[in-house]
Amino acid sequence: MAYRFKLQEPLAQEVRRVALAQIDLAEEKLTSQDNIPDAIHNARRGLKRLRALIRLLRPAIGDAAYRRESQRIAGAARPLAGARDVHVMRLTASKLESRFGPLPDGAGQRLDTLLTKAAAAISSDAGKDGRAQALKRLTQMRKFFAGHALDGVSFESLAEGLERCYRKGRRGFRDAYRKPSDESFHAWRKCVQRHWRHMQLIARAWPEVVSARADEAKELSRLLGEDHDLAVLLAKVAECAPEDLTRADVAAIGGLCRSWQAEIRHMAEPRGARLFAEPAEGLRRRIEAYWSSAGRLAACNRPEEQPAPRHKPATAKRRSRRRKVSAP
Repeated sequence: MAYRFKLQEPLAQEVRRVALAQIDLAEEKLTSQDNIPDAIHNARRGLKRLRALIRLLRPAIGDAAYRRESQRIAGAARPLAGARDVHVMRLTASKLESRFGPLPDGAGQRLDTLLTKAAAAISSDAGKDGRAQALKRLTQMRKFFAGHALDGVSFESLAEGLERCYRKGRRGFRDAYRKPSDESFHAWRKCVQRHWRHMQLIARAWPEVVSARADEAKELSRLLGEDHDLAVLLAKVAECAPEDLTRADVAAIGGLCRSWQAEIRHMAEPRGARLFAEPAEGLRRRIEAYWSSAGRLAACNRPEEQPAPRHKPATAKRRSRRRKVSAP
């Protein structure tokens, strides 16, 4: 089901519906036996949507419940990360050679051998164990979202959660460009992802405007995701043994990764400046006004009940009288 709130339904009901749909999706993917890497990737996407939702709910459910459920989501995602990281590193290495050409002196072949060994180290049994752990956590989360903890959710509390996360995203943008590092850009990326998901959830507040903002955040998240994939590959290369990659190999791969990251970060900066231009309090007030107005507009556009007939239908006696009058 769509990852967005409906206007004319109780908000607590909508939060519950959206959360349970993501849990259903993650469970379906984690029990699938077809294309395991893709299944794990899609399960992790569902968990990321849940994490964005729980961030939005924090003012409504309180810090204790937020921390507990956030830890459960992280606990479900953590066992799935190893297999996914190796899969992404192999894709990133392939993209690197597609972009810059073959790595010099057979470095590409040695890198592929290194990543193949890393993939083999993650046994199928370990993958099954990770999925089993994630499924257990999902069962616990289902109980929370299906219960009464969400009954007091209001749009005002969601707007407060939105403001907090957006303010953190503004700080993350400044930090990433003032003190650039793989860690600072990764932290900002997570903020951008959350903002994208939040705009998806409230898109019906003003579809043309809010969806455009969601699209912009999605594209920025994609760029920063490529930056992070390169950082993960760099970290793997930096820690490898000399018998796997030579110093020259490490320097060549590192130089290409850093060159590509520089291009990505250059493209991401104006997008970030545009997306995070507005102060957090101003964005919150605007979104609250959009949601309130959209609800009233939806109520105005409801089809009115058909009015009852003003006149009684003619009786048989009246119809007979009419025929006599009209007869020649």
